[in-house]
Amino acid sequence: MNRKLKEQNKRKSKINKSRFELFHPGNLQKEIDSYGYSFSMGKYSVFLFVTIAGAIGCGALFSLRWYLIFLVVLVCIAVLPFLILDGYKQMYEHRQFLDVSDYMEQILYSFRLNQKILLSLKDSRALFSEGRMYQALGEAIAYIEQGTFKKDLYREALGIIEDAYPANRLPSIHEYMCTVESNGGACSEGIDLLLQDKAVWTDNVILLQEDKKAARMRVIFSLFVTVFLAVIFHCVYRSMPARYSIVYHPVTQITTTLYLTLNIWILRKANRQIAKSWIEPEDMEEEKMSEYFQMITSFQEKREMKKSLILGAPVFAAAIMAGMLGHLLAAAVLTAVAVLLLNQHKIGYRIAYDRVVREINRVFPGWLMEMALLLQGNNVQVSIEKTISTAPAVLRTELQKLSDRLKQTPDALEPYLEFLGMFRLSSVLSSMKMLYAVSESGSGDTQSQIQILLQRNSKMMDKSEKIMNEKSLAGISGVFYLPQVTVSFQTMVNMVVFMLVFLGQMKL
Repeated sequence: MNRKLKEQNKRKSKINKSRFELFHPGNLQKEIDSYGYSFSMGKYSVFLFVTIAGAIGCGALFSLRWYLIFLVVLVCIAVLPFLILDGYKQMYEHRQFLDVSDYMEQILYSFRLNQKILLSLKDSRALFSEGRMYQALGEAIAYIEQGTFKKDLYREALGIIEDAYPANRLPSIHEYMCTVESNGGACSEGIDLLLQDKAVWTDNVILLQEDKKAARMRVIFSLFVTVFLAVIFHCVYRSMPARYSIVYHPVTQITTTLYLTLNIWILRKANRQIAKSWIEPEDMEEEKMSEYFQMITSFQEKREMKKSLILGAPVFAAAIMAGMLGHLLAAAVLTAVAVLLLNQHKIGYRIAYDRVVREINRVFPGWLMEMALLLQGNNVQVSIEKTISTAPAVLRTELQKLSDRLKQTPDALEPYLEFLGMFRLSSVLSSMKMLYAVSESGSGDTQSQIQILLQRNSKMMDKSEKIMNEKSLAGISGVFYLPQVTVSFQTMVNMVVFMLVFLGQMKL
């Protein structure tokens, strides 16, 4: 985990450093070359010419002063390198996804045949003649063959691939391979499970990217429609008599310039969402979720109600005083604020509860998948113990409690039923009952019960992926409404300016 965090921080610092360097065409060319694509200065010149011509055309269309047109041109030139890079990055991320998807499938099929990590890596490398995956596999193979390692040869070697391709399914595959390599035994059922999980992940990633592309097209369409409306309003103002015209009014000129630059920023924002990594999971704010979880589990209604009374009572008293003095509007506003303050503990608890439930639904299927893999060679209690250190924040505390209770009463059903019991999630409860059944069945019927467990988990995994996709898609979907906000802002300002100019002329 520390290695992954260092790698992510390294990538982030590199991105922040390169933002200003991209203004130099040579640096932009090098950055695109690093993605494996060729980009010439001739292409950049064409992009630059079209951008400047478009900016000048828009400025002239809205009758902007030359210095404001120059400002719009500068903004377009500043954004251009990022728009170009986002286009190439989108193609690069698509290729990265295809590489890691092909690798996961090939490594699993190869490992099923020989149950040797080194041989499986060599078989997988044969799929790639060049590129980043070919290099990462070569480094991992060389690391194993040289035989020098710190703690665990195979995990460190496979970690090279995980650092290059931070897909959230990859560690589970590698961990299972390491377990089988060390302990031996049949692995066909585990491989089938991982292949099924990989198929769900692949389908949902492709669906997410298609939804993102559709959302970007909606944003672009919204930009065109709103700009067209702005042009119509501008033509109306231009057709008015000179004494009523606001076309060259300073406020109108500045507002229109701001409107155009905001639209450029909106286009940049939509493009950036598309260029995000296909395989790297979104930051789900685990620390915040852990705080929400602690707030819910330690919530004491009477104590929190006292805090709400301390906050709300003075405001409510002020509302009564305002009503007695005849200030009815102030009294109404203060009453509404007082009601919110008096119930703020309930509102805060409900928000935290809903977010934690959503997070549990998102991460629980992944934990259950890890459990199913560990159950191939361990009993239930040992498997639970092994998942604690890597479990998501919202599950870790409850898993530790479950493990402690099972050590005291290993044959009892209650520890399983009490796991996340306060949330009353039927999917969690049925899965924990199944784990209890597996723990009590011994070796006889374990595999068939695990298969039933996995059939249930497959649907939950699909639902979990869709929850993550919804959060990822929310960013670009929200951008769709921004052009409507900017054109409304520009129209309102222009109307106010027109009314002021009109009234000023009427006085004359």
